[in-house]
Amino acid sequence: MNSNTLILAAVLLASSLTVSAQLTDEKLAPILTVPRGYTVLKTSQPINIDGKSDDPAWSKAAWSEPFEDIEGKPEKKPATSTRFKLLWDNENLYVYCRFDEEHIWATLKEHDQSIFQDNALEIFIDPDGDTHNYMEFQINAFAAIWDLLLNKPPRNGGPSITDWDIKGLKKAVYIDGTLNNPSDKDKSWGIELAFPLTTFRYGGNRSMPKVGSTWKMNVTRVQREVDIKDGAYVKRVGANERPVQPAYSCWSVPGIVNFHYPERWGVVRFADETENSLDFLNLDDEQLKLTAWKYYYLMQDYKSRVGKYTPDLSVLKQYYPLVNFDDIEQVILRGTENQFVLQAESKTRKKIASLDHDSKFDFRQIL
Repeated sequence: MNSNTLILAAVLLASSLTVSAQLTDEKLAPILTVPRGYTVLKTSQPINIDGKSDDPAWSKAAWSEPFEDIEGKPEKKPATSTRFKLLWDNENLYVYCRFDEEHIWATLKEHDQSIFQDNALEIFIDPDGDTHNYMEFQINAFAAIWDLLLNKPPRNGGPSITDWDIKGLKKAVYIDGTLNNPSDKDKSWGIELAFPLTTFRYGGNRSMPKVGSTWKMNVTRVQREVDIKDGAYVKRVGANERPVQPAYSCWSVPGIVNFHYPERWGVVRFADETENSLDFLNLDDEQLKLTAWKYYYLMQDYKSRVGKYTPDLSVLKQYYPLVNFDDIEQVILRGTENQFVLQAESKTRKKIASLDHDSKFDFRQIL
């Protein structure tokens, strides 16, 4: 999804919260869930980028969980299965993704077009996990790509830097079926990618991975409905004669129709070749992070209604009677009507999750 579409989505989300009833625990719950985690094993075996996963190295990589609806709604379970695998070595991050699909089609062939207008894979990577300076990558069945960099999320005014390109990228798509042929039923298409690790130098010192490093990342799918007319695929249109909204699914569920919430992406941890412990997320740490984000969302919602921030947490407590504030003692807020910094602190574990009005996030151990 491009930045204009996502800004509109964010505006619509804000409108739905402000025009209707105030925020409640029930409304906040979908965007305050613990993200998924994936352990990326290191490989010393060569990987041939051909769109297939038949290299011996891939047999050692675990499949991700099947993708879910972007809002996490069970009644909107994706119609087809999507999963991925990850590996890494000293030069590259490798991605293999499989899309089950009966009708495989694509229209866009040029670099840096709006690839999400076709069925597409989208990958988002924030190496240092601060929600700023992250990559968005899209690819369709023609293997046409759109790679761009965002210095901060569109909700915070971040522009899409399309002129940024991934140097040295290797990519391939393998189709188990026939592309753009409505006369048969296809099975699947596989996308295989090798991202040079130098791609992520924009993230600073923490961007180059080593064993134990963690990145924020999401892998997502855009799937559009099509009809067959005159022997060709055409996008299905609604009553307004415009293409109907696609189905969005992903590995780590944001909880809203917006992929550009980096805090809602999953966590990938880089490991060596013999790592056996794939479950690494510390739930206490993740809950502390979610506490900080809860108050960020409340502050942003309050400003959208009142026109300014409040430097006093007790104002939020009074303003949102259907939100539980039992965790308010963990939170420190400093700010003015125009900006703020807040921290959620665990004194027993000596850890702090902090962020500001621009959603720049940090999580650290304290002495």
